[in-house]
Amino acid sequence: MKEKTGTYYYDGSFNGFLTLLDEVKYTGVHPTAIVKLKDQQAALFPEPNYVATRLEDAKQIWNGLRSQNYSALKTLYFAFLSEEEEIEIQLYNFYISWQKQRGEEKIPDIATATARIYQLASLVEKEKRAVERFLVAGDFPGTTYVRFIKPKFNILPLISRYFRTRYRNDEWLICDINRSYGLQHQSGSLAFVSINPEQLRNNTDDNTLTSSPVYKKKRRKRSLEVLA
Repeated sequence: MKEKTGTYYYDGSFNGFLTLLDEVKYTGVHPTAIVKLKDQQAALFPEPNYVATRLEDAKQIWNGLRSQNYSALKTLYFAFLSEEEEIEIQLYNFYISWQKQRGEEKIPDIATATARIYQLASLVEKEKRAVERFLVAGDFPGTTYVRFIKPKFNILPLISRYFRTRYRNDEWLICDINRSYGLQHQSGSLAFVSINPEQLRNNTDDNTLTSSPVYKKKRRKRSLEVLA
């Protein structure tokens, strides 16, 4: 049985975090800390406060928050992708502040209490736009199928819509060297794929566009979380 307060665990995905917010909304739990826990760890060492990802519940929370305040939801998502240490509890507090202020005639600026969240979201958005400009300036996709980047933040989910729309008739793969996964557009479909770190060993320059042959890739069972 889950405790009403204490440390809560989830799988590290944004859908998992939204599921945790669903737990907060409907069961009244109040986490004091939120920790990523891999599925394998959860199976071997089950935690009573582990919240398994429920895609339908995550989708309902997403749609509900979107209808309330799209700008705040965007801030929540972008800041999550910063991957800052202990970002989850900061985002939880941001969410609670946001919800408490709904329905009030005079709503104070949430940023005064959660300035770090807005700062992180802004930094993530700036890097997203910088990567988009950089790849396009490099004649993307051109004759090179694979491009390599080393972003500070996890911006692949954010650039997916831009490149899917702009280069919908081309095949390409953008690899995040720091996180060993890529965004692949092939045969008209878009997916995240896992990349073996050994295959990236020779591509270590920051934000280097590198020509590379197509290599074997293992697809992740991971939903596309696209907002921007």
